[in-house]
Amino acid sequence: MKIIDGLKLDGWQVEIPDCGRNDLPEFFKEMGYKVGVEVGTWNGEYGKTLCDGGLKVYGIDPYIYYKDCTLYGEQEYFNKAFEIAKKTLKDSDYTMIRKTSMEALKDFEDGSLDFVYIDGNHGFKYVTEDIYEWSKKVKKGGVISGHDYVELRPFKLFYCDVKLVVDAYAKAINLDKWYILGKKYGGKRDKFRSWFWINP
Repeated sequence: MKIIDGLKLDGWQVEIPDCGRNDLPEFFKEMGYKVGVEVGTWNGEYGKTLCDGGLKVYGIDPYIYYKDCTLYGEQEYFNKAFEIAKKTLKDSDYTMIRKTSMEALKDFEDGSLDFVYIDGNHGFKYVTEDIYEWSKKVKKGGVISGHDYVELRPFKLFYCDVKLVVDAYAKAINLDKWYILGKKYGGKRDKFRSWFWINP
């Protein structure tokens, strides 16, 4: 994946055409990255993709029911996802940490990670906290990244504020350039795109 092939938008956003998040492990490898965190393990599917790309990954997920987001059902739903993740990741270089994102921060030194991939609770508060706090754990020149670059509020108790937060955060820290995987329309792309920037 070559960043320079991206299409420039709005002065700082760059769309990288014909790629998705499954291309990130190769990019991380090209950058010499070895160790990172995935915030939001869920069923372990993407964590396995990262590990299959030769990366050591720590997965942070409390597997708990959030009262302010009932789309995924009651606690039993999360318990099942945890069991599936354990099976999916059992032969991978993946360490599952069953804590909230904010609780797990103390387990990592500042500047100790090559990358973070944020795909946890998509509410405004949680996305903002995750980007702000986990950025501190990534070394200079590492990657801050995440999933679901979209803003959705289809249900009263389900929301995705990722696009809103990422746009505002990138502007607030005055990023010269940051990236979205896949074009908005056309070409190879994930249904919900991923985003990233190089930690300044």
